[in-house]
Parts: sequence; structure tokens; C-alpha cells
Amino acid sequence: MRFSIIVPIYKVELYLRQCINSVLNQSYKDFELILVDDGSPDNCPIICDEYASRDIRVKVIHKSNGGLSDARNVGLDVAQGEYVLFLDSDDWWDDVLALEKINLKIKDTDADLIIIGMKKFFMQQNSLSDERIPKKCDKGNCTLSHAQALQKYMQSNIFVACAWDKVLRRTIIEQDHQRFIKGQYSEDIEWCCKLLKKNLRVEVLEEAFYVYRQQVPTSITVNVGIRNIQSIVDVIGRYATKKSSVFLLHFLANQYVLLITNYMRLPKKDQQMVTHKIKSFWWLFAYNWYPYVKLVSRIKLLGFMLTTKVLRLYYLYQYNWKK
Repeated sequence: MRFSIIVPIYKVELYLRQCINSVLNQSYKDFELILVDDGSPDNCPIICDEYASRDIRVKVIHKSNGGLSDARNVGLDVAQGEYVLFLDSDDWWDDVLALEKINLKIKDTDADLIIIGMKKFFMQQNSLSDERIPKKCDKGNCTLSHAQALQKYMQSNIFVACAWDKVLRRTIIEQDHQRFIKGQYSEDIEWCCKLLKKNLRVEVLEEAFYVYRQQVPTSITVNVGIRNIQSIVDVIGRYATKKSSVFLLHFLANQYVLLITNYMRLPKKDQQMVTHKIKSFWWLFAYNWYPYVKLVSRIKLLGFMLTTKVLRLYYLYQYNWKK
């Protein structure tokens, strides 16, 4: 079997059929669709069973609520495909040729990991925008080493902290039984840190078919404030050492800048809980392949407090402009 598509499900009955149909309607048929019902209290369990009764490619697992990481892990434990993909249950693929194109890329490159493009769907505006299409070269064909390619993906802000934009060879995961940490917030950051510690052949598919639904209050991935910030601080603390690979440090520097931006959105009392630890990672600005890190590194001479205030203003400007 070529692909295992893992869908963790919780309180998304309004969107679940669109998600499932976008997979089952694929022109490429050699896959299994693993639906992990994470104790959803709505009609999601019934919907899952309905699809499983009609299509033998659909596997359903009903479990008590354990969170996104736990649901993904349960899916990984039963996956049989050569490659694994994650799809959030309120998102969907808008191209019936998606798996066909991924399969061709695998045949051409024998990649361990393929990064796919995405676009955002804003529910309140009922519109698609912010398309991100990964590219290996700016113009024409090119030949890059694996290291050069990964550096370019970081410089282009393509290798980001997501699990659902990556197609991953399953044996790579199972070599060290890589799993998400149950109960951890910002679980995708640590997942990507673990991937960057492996010697992977990384390729991109220059297509944006993953549709990332925005403004979903019941989503399984919800911003959780101070707990989310503390979780990211902990991950950076575990992986950002002088012995870490240059790729891992550049990736963590990008997470650090995003962390600072979100830190300024916390109430003052919550900021005080993590300020000292966040300041201790200031040295990561030396690793500035990512565009946002490069931009912020130009103003970091203002010091921690002024830099964070500037980032706060920049965030408010961007947020209000997009509204």
C-alpha cells in the first residue's frame, strides 16, 4: 500500500464529510484512510462508521478523548502505507489529482519527505487566500545537494512547523518509533525538530492543494495562551544547543521569533512567567535563514523589550490589515 492518510477527528461534524470526500475522490486509489475519532461528542463517530461501511479503504478507530497528538499516534500505530500524510478533519484537499502528483514525485526523486503547498480558507469571508506554493528553484531546472535544498526551503519559509504539509516515508518514522508527545501543545514544532535530526532526502511538490480552514472555534488545534507559549519555550530549550545541527538552529530561530510575537499578546502576569527564559534564547538571532528572523534581527539591537513592542505593533498592523 502506497499511502496512509491519518485524520484525527473531534467536534467537526459540519466539515468532516468535505474532508473525507476530498480523499476518497482521489484518482489515485492505493491508499488507506484512517479516521481516528478522538471521543467526539457530536455526530462525527456516526459519520465515520457510515463511510467505513461503504469503502474498505476507510479504517475507523473510536477512542476516548486524548488530544491531537494522541489521535495522530493511534493512527500511526495502525498505518500500513509506505508514506504517511496527516489531514486535519476541518481541512480538505481541493485537487483530485493530489495523490497522483505526490506519487509521481516519489517515483522521480525517491524522497523521504515531500513538502506540499497550501492555501487558507477564511470562513467569515468565504474566500481563499495566502496561497503558499513551495519551489525548489527560482528559475528553470537546478541541481542542489540535499543540504542546499533544505537551506533554500528555510530561506523561502517553506519548511515550517506543520505535520500536515509533509508526506513522510513511514520507515523513517518507525526507525526510532517517532511519535507526537501526548498532551503537548505546539506538537508540530517538536515533530519537525525530530525530523531535522534525521538525514532525509527532502523534496517539494509545487502544488497547493491542501486547504487550511481558518476561524474554526471548535478546531482540534486551538491557541491556548500561556500553556502554548510555555510548551514552545520547553521545546526550544530541549533542542537549541550549541551541538545542534545548523538546520535545526535556523528552524528554532524562526520558532523563537514567532514565540516572541505571541508572547507580547499575553496578559502581563503571564508574560512574567516566561520572560527570563525567552530572553535566554536571544542568541538564536544569529541563525537567520528564515525571512522573518532576518527582518527581526535588524531591530534586535533595540533590546528585548523594545523589540517585542515593535513586533506587537507589527502583528496588530498585519491582523487589522487582513481583516
